[in-house]
Amino acid sequence: MSVSIFPGDREGRRRTWVWAVPFLLVIIFFAGQILAIVPAIESGMIAEDEIETYPNILYMLTVLFGSVLVLLGLWVKFFEGRGLASMGMILESQAKNKLGWGYGVGLVMATASVVGIWAFGGYSVERPQNFALVSYAPICFLALGFLVQSSVEEIMFRGWMLSRVSERFGLWAGILSNATLFTLMHVDFSGDEAFSLIDFSIFISMTMLFSIFLSFLAIRQKSVWGACAWHAAWNWSFITWFGLPTTGIALDITPLWVDLVMDESQANWVTGGAAGPENSAITMVVLLIGCALLYRSVRKTLTA
Repeated sequence: MSVSIFPGDREGRRRTWVWAVPFLLVIIFFAGQILAIVPAIESGMIAEDEIETYPNILYMLTVLFGSVLVLLGLWVKFFEGRGLASMGMILESQAKNKLGWGYGVGLVMATASVVGIWAFGGYSVERPQNFALVSYAPICFLALGFLVQSSVEEIMFRGWMLSRVSERFGLWAGILSNATLFTLMHVDFSGDEAFSLIDFSIFISMTMLFSIFLSFLAIRQKSVWGACAWHAAWNWSFITWFGLPTTGIALDITPLWVDLVMDESQANWVTGGAAGPENSAITMVVLLIGCALLYRSVRKTLTA
């Protein structure tokens, strides 16, 4: 059964073919990367092997993902003939409340994951905290950078793809299809680190739950604002609050609250390994609980 999630889903002069949605999303994402990264590298502004270092990462988080959003916006505007609301970007009085709620919950859930791993012996304090040495400026800039990056991903997956597939085949098709593509696009096929079957299974399960949780949130709020904020807080807090990697990205900055280090004697399923807390089974449990709680509020919509 087809379902309309956001206002404007049924508007427009034509629809994007559902079978083409995942392929087009991948094309738009990599085209945006090329438009942003190639000129920066060719001009010598950024060295290819220093993209994921501070402050170069700010360029990646803002310009690269901003380019992706522009391309997607052009497709929606000129091919589909729809507005931003059709991707969950609803201009409403409650938008600020949804952003604030999402950001707060994101911080709480990320902290719960880190505290859980620490309780199992996965982390220890690397050095005593000296608030005079905290990297305040980078932390603030990274907050804005991750807000851009996370919002673009949410608009793409939980905004555009979820709505386009759901309006043709129903909510569960939209939820599972965007979660599957999101997971595949986060697999590092070029990585040098070898993962065990257990580590890989946890990564797949965690990323799927991550996506399902955010789909539930977008469906509950009937917009992507809460999902954008939650995702941004989640990514930002691991690095800037605890000094831990986010999706394998580790930055050399002094965190805001405590500088933690992984206990390498512990199994990767506890610590998450080099990828950070997101690859821990404990984080998977936190997300599973979050999905269960949100499911209760969207169950009627999912089963309608």
